[in-house]
Amino acid sequence: MTTKTFAKLVFVFLLLSFSQTAKSQIKFGVFADCQYCNCDTKGTRHYRNSLEKLQSCIHEFNNNNVAFVVGLGDLIDHEFSSFDGITPVLSHSKTEVSQVIGNHDLSVENEYFEKVPQMLKLDKTWYSFEKKGWRFIFLNGCDLTFQSNDPQIVEKAKALTAALKNEGKPNYHNWNGGIGEEQLQWMENELKKAQNSRQKVILFCHFPLLPYNAHSLWNTEEVVDILKKYDCVKCWMNGHNHAGNYTFADGIHFLNLKGMIETADINTFSVIKLSKKAIEVTGYGNEPQRTLPIN
Repeated sequence: MTTKTFAKLVFVFLLLSFSQTAKSQIKFGVFADCQYCNCDTKGTRHYRNSLEKLQSCIHEFNNNNVAFVVGLGDLIDHEFSSFDGITPVLSHSKTEVSQVIGNHDLSVENEYFEKVPQMLKLDKTWYSFEKKGWRFIFLNGCDLTFQSNDPQIVEKAKALTAALKNEGKPNYHNWNGGIGEEQLQWMENELKKAQNSRQKVILFCHFPLLPYNAHSLWNTEEVVDILKKYDCVKCWMNGHNHAGNYTFADGIHFLNLKGMIETADINTFSVIKLSKKAIEVTGYGNEPQRTLPIN
């Protein structure tokens, strides 16, 4: 074999390897806590500015050719009419926008509680899909909430928060939420399927789990106990705490992305690239760059 022929074979091999690697990668966009409303700035929350920020965010995602977009809750701050101002911006996304419900999304007049999922284009408030060896699980952290017309749900929220407060836990606040038993069973079934199919899993929710603090999901400990049983779980991704946060525990990355609503002009969102060995976070504006190794 001549040197020239050998060089050609090496080039073809490298080209095929690069092509296979590219095909196995997934890139998606994510933003958290847009919290738009047509109201005056309060403290560090610049509500009207979120309209232009989300426009810029979606434009960047389109330019990056992301496979899908994730909204981590609190698309609006309050008032049902706020959806009329912000949801048209999402229509400019070239790809599907998958959202979860945040506590501010439910900060609407009581008669509109049941219509919030429709405004977020959610047929179901917890759901999943698979792509290139990954399973993406979207959870409703407001499954248990005070913002409901169902008295049983409100009673469960009262009991849960009262118990947390009595135990001296930091996350008893009524602006958090919880995941109900039916959804927990569904979530664990999804994890079993992923484990059996040798898929990797990312879970999306509005509320954080760890580090355990005032913003954490009401039944954080119960959810973490389920997650750590499954090696397939690689990341829990959330918003809610606008300052952002991160920790690594039991082989899982717990990533709290920062809130878009904060600051007047600096935007905050991320493009996430998944490969076999890492979750790469390209942060924009206030969101830092991260490489989260996985195995």
